[in-house]
Amino acid sequence: MAQALLSAAAGIPLARWAVREFGALIGVVVASAYELSWGVQAALNFDFHEIAFAMPLLAMSLVSLGTRRFFPALAWALPLVFVKEDMGLTVAAIGLLVALWPAGRTRLYGFLTALWGLGWVLLAVEGIIPLMSADDSYCQGSKLPPLGSDIADTAHGLVDGDSRAATAFLLLAVSGFAAIRSPLLLVALPTVAWRFLSDNSNFWKPIFHYNAILMVIVFAALIDAVVRSRRHGQLIERGVRVMAVAVAVFAVVALPFLPLARLPSADGWRVDPQTAAARVISDSIPRDERIAASNNLVPQFVATHDVSVFPQRPTDTTTPDWIVVNRSDPAGWPTDEEGDSKALYVALSSGYEVLYEANGIEVLQRTPLSTDVG
Repeated sequence: MAQALLSAAAGIPLARWAVREFGALIGVVVASAYELSWGVQAALNFDFHEIAFAMPLLAMSLVSLGTRRFFPALAWALPLVFVKEDMGLTVAAIGLLVALWPAGRTRLYGFLTALWGLGWVLLAVEGIIPLMSADDSYCQGSKLPPLGSDIADTAHGLVDGDSRAATAFLLLAVSGFAAIRSPLLLVALPTVAWRFLSDNSNFWKPIFHYNAILMVIVFAALIDAVVRSRRHGQLIERGVRVMAVAVAVFAVVALPFLPLARLPSADGWRVDPQTAAARVISDSIPRDERIAASNNLVPQFVATHDVSVFPQRPTDTTTPDWIVVNRSDPAGWPTDEEGDSKALYVALSSGYEVLYEANGIEVLQRTPLSTDVG
């Protein structure tokens, strides 16, 4: 619910800006298209992620930037560095936009903001996160291979039409491709770059939470692009209406393929049987005992137990008292279904026994005489 409220809150400054520029009807259409956009829906369909805190901050910053209020734009951008380590790159992009804008006395503050963002990226990646890591490192860095091969692979993937190409197309299509005309779209480049350069294909796709902040950027760029075109006499009122219709049509046509389409169906209102089973399992395990669970079951236990992911990662040397594995719907991380089976075989030969199965979830308990398997 907090994630939904934060995502919706980001739409308020966008809506107010659009209403001021285009009137109530078109403004509401643009704001509604943002709220219904595929990137927002994908994020709300996923677990809570800290990126939700960035959405209203980023919206306030970009609306301020688009309306040439440069000091508020920088002020709203500054706290983004505390949301997630890569957001410092987004802050740097906003700072550079202000610095390079013909804005007079804000130029210095723009460069200082860019340094602020880059400094926090380095501090987070090289200092804070390794300090809190089990192996004193920043493990996400392993998903970014050597830069030369990254660029070549990304270019090949885009030309070849892999999921990166689909995501790039959808990012622009949601604005009727009008966002391309706005410099605000440049703020999306750092996020798109690190995702597309990564060798983790999940980062390339239009799923999970990865595109949430990009929706804020694209719709701010859409409003700015239309305002610029109208100001320069390149777009008349009829053109503004055509743009609004194009954005609305894309939002409506996409709805049947997005999570919101489940609302009219009965299944959309039923508690998942595995969720109910996980709650029963959680209640049956003493709170002082440790659980290793499949990644898509972990959220069901973290409020009441000390939990790690199963199969355990090499840096996890703990010995869980219980193992809870999703056999009917494998999590796919940190291993695939075959990896789950191998880890279960090792567990069964190392002192664990299967107590029972519920809705495709197997529950194993460590026997009192077993030796540590960490």
